[in-house]
Amino acid sequence: MRVRVGDVRLYFDVAGMELVPDGSIMRERPIVVCLHGGPGFDHSTLKPLLGSLEDEAQLIFLDHRGQGRSDESTPSRWTLDTWIDDVAAFCDVLGIERPIILGQSFGGMVGLGVAIRYPELPARLVVSSSLARFRVERALAMFEELG
Repeated sequence: MRVRVGDVRLYFDVAGMELVPDGSIMRERPIVVCLHGGPGFDHSTLKPLLGSLEDEAQLIFLDHRGQGRSDESTPSRWTLDTWIDDVAAFCDVLGIERPIILGQSFGGMVGLGVAIRYPELPARLVVSSSLARFRVERALAMFEELG
């Protein structure tokens, strides 16, 4: 599915139900917004890893702007700030309140940014195999030193 978020249509896929029957009532499950690594990847890398959680939560797999099945975007819009704002706007457009945000690798950097810029948005944050920051100069110096 795609949803318009500002100037772009973002692709997302859903696994699991938000509401499940529990006797005579419907019980709400947590919503997990899953942010993939990259840039250059899409949500398909996360689905096999997280699919078994759909019995416990509703999983929403989001392809970042310019990635996967989301609309292409100009490189000038490929910034951490833009991707952070996209996640918040995506949740707003779909009426997702207080989701668990799960970010893997680059998605973890986006998730950290969401939690900092929009602290009222995530109920929880899960970060996997990510960096808090990436220093290009330091990495280049290390590669040069190591050969």
